[in-house]
Amino acid sequence: MSKIDIEKLKSEIVERLKPLDPDKIILFGSYAYGEPNEESDIDLFIIKDTLEKEKLRDEMLQAQILLWDIVEKYRIGFDVLVDSKSRIKHRVENIKD
Repeated sequence: MSKIDIEKLKSEIVERLKPLDPDKIILFGSYAYGEPNEESDIDLFIIKDTLEKEKLRDEMLQAQILLWDIVEKYRIGFDVLVDSKSRIKHRVENIKD
């Protein structure tokens, strides 16, 4: 894998993921922190307004399929997480100090 200009790629990623109807797409990891290396992949967290727990895996797989042409074009991998706002909110509220 090679280091790429993530700023140029963001709009392409967003466009490819539109069929999933994401509420937010969050870039995290080395590309988000501006510290990628030759082995870095692109880490994405897709947040949806609603999503049944049973469909999480299907949504992650669908995201990988939608991003496949970018994988081929740029020779870069993706790690994709998907969850709903309500489950994220529940987890955050249950964090113990």
